[in-house]
Amino acid sequence: MVATIKGVNYIKGKWHCNQCETTKQRHFYKYYTDVFKKTIVYCRKCIALGRMDNHNDIMITATEHCKSDANYKLSFHLTPQQQYASQRIVDALLCHQSLLLYAVTGSGKTEMIFEAIHRARKDGLNVAVVSPRIDVVVELSLRIQTAFESEMIDVLYKGQRQLYNGHFVIATIHQLMRFKRHFDFVIIDEVDAFPLSMDNDLISVVRAASTTQCCTVYMTATPSNRFINQFPKDQIIKLPARFHQHILPIPTFKYYKIYPYKKQLYFLKLLKRQLALKRYTLVFFHQIDIMETMYHIYKQYIAGLTYVHSQDALRLEKISELRKGKYNVIFTTTILERGFTMSHLDVIVIDSHKFKASALIQIAGRVGRKSDSPKGLVLYLHQGISVSMLKAKSEIKQMNTLARLRGWVND
Repeated sequence: MVATIKGVNYIKGKWHCNQCETTKQRHFYKYYTDVFKKTIVYCRKCIALGRMDNHNDIMITATEHCKSDANYKLSFHLTPQQQYASQRIVDALLCHQSLLLYAVTGSGKTEMIFEAIHRARKDGLNVAVVSPRIDVVVELSLRIQTAFESEMIDVLYKGQRQLYNGHFVIATIHQLMRFKRHFDFVIIDEVDAFPLSMDNDLISVVRAASTTQCCTVYMTATPSNRFINQFPKDQIIKLPARFHQHILPIPTFKYYKIYPYKKQLYFLKLLKRQLALKRYTLVFFHQIDIMETMYHIYKQYIAGLTYVHSQDALRLEKISELRKGKYNVIFTTTILERGFTMSHLDVIVIDSHKFKASALIQIAGRVGRKSDSPKGLVLYLHQGISVSMLKAKSEIKQMNTLARLRGWVND
């Protein structure tokens, strides 16, 4: 069944966009047209996704439910910590309850949701696994499609078409705008990441795409205290250990002033040492212009060097080639602070005193994620130790201590 409604409606004294769900009046623009002899109101917030206005109708397709076997395979057994979290998520699904999964980077959060997805799809529930970041969606889709190889999964982000019926979706938050009251089980990975952390309207998009009895699981390694306080204690799962049961690598601080317009011997030796050790290295920058300037200086000395940032049209190709071992060193912004996993990987942060604690924790979390390479270098180069640096290091140590107390690590 298909229903038609206006793209923008006037409800209770406010304009409302039926695509992005915004009711903030500053997002709407009005003009009079002689063609239709009326005032047209359209939403500017989501216009890049297709114009919504009070003149043209849009079609809403009624939600359907369809059962599937949703069998999945894992090449390993879940750890006691993962089994505990997996069962808690299944219980939340059955009770239509929301959860916060507060788990360290590399804990295997993705695998913890598999059993609940299996149960949901067997019961015919519509499932969405979403993230604010395209890079995280790509990483999630690789792992989930490998596990659920017989499922028809729609992977939706900018430039990707919907191929199936939307019963099982992996997508960016923005892509949920095409669904209304459709999903019964929603998992939001990296819930604190930009732009979701900066745009409350995106949470409204999630709510509009969800049914009234939807179970929502929020996952992150770096929730803010404000976000944690939104949940009762019995709806928070805190997991301090990685799936391979090795402790998190501890950051090292080193005072070092970067001069981006000239070659610096220490930095060059540092990168060449990484090559000699046959390690892959992510070098994080706070500013794109400084990163690009330094890339052009060091590319003649470092084999297999490239750079990537959010405006880079080739970023997905470069990241894919990095995973295949084409590049040894990659200069990057925080777009790779989340959702990137690779063996034998180290990280260096330039001007770490300029980063937030959550970003520094996520960056450190790129190291040691694989069981064949559980340790590595986390180096914060700074021009004065910041509160954020101290907070990041302290939180990593606290998680290691908690993991030892619970007996969930082997070292």
